[in-house]
Amino acid sequence: MAETWLEQLHQWHEFYILIGTAAATLTGLMFVVVSIGPQVIATRGSSGVRAFVTPVMVHFTSVLVVSALMIVPLMTPGILAVLLALGSLGVLIYIFATGVHGQWRQGKLGRDDWIGYIGLPILSYLVILGSAVAIWREAASGFVLVAAAAILLLIVGIRNAWDLVIWMAQKSRG
Repeated sequence: MAETWLEQLHQWHEFYILIGTAAATLTGLMFVVVSIGPQVIATRGSSGVRAFVTPVMVHFTSVLVVSALMIVPLMTPGILAVLLALGSLGVLIYIFATGVHGQWRQGKLGRDDWIGYIGLPILSYLVILGSAVAIWREAASGFVLVAAAAILLLIVGIRNAWDLVIWMAQKSRG
């Protein structure tokens, strides 16, 4: 059964190379964006930066780490499942600790921002947690779930990064 699991994992190798590379590239671009508009970032409170800018980096980094874990040679399903579960739980705790949900409650976020900054990221990390359970059981659905979550996190990160770029451009003019 272990050979079958490794064969299935090997079939996903190029996918994780591609998505990990995309996440690393987008992480680098975020550094460029933030360095171009430091005066806009500096005028915001640290809670705003923590709630909106840093999570984009966390999502891109999560995709990068998940991709790296999925291509570690001879990774056992049990160890991979534990690492994915711990990572997803850690980021879920982080999401609530950043206070973005507090910004939403105070009426500072519209519905689309709630979906982009809160709803879809939480869903993504819950799917990674579900994939950890499936991988623990050596079910092929674990590969599909973790891939879907990684793609969703990449899309959410791109959406939120674009939202931040537009916001920074508007603030730098005003």
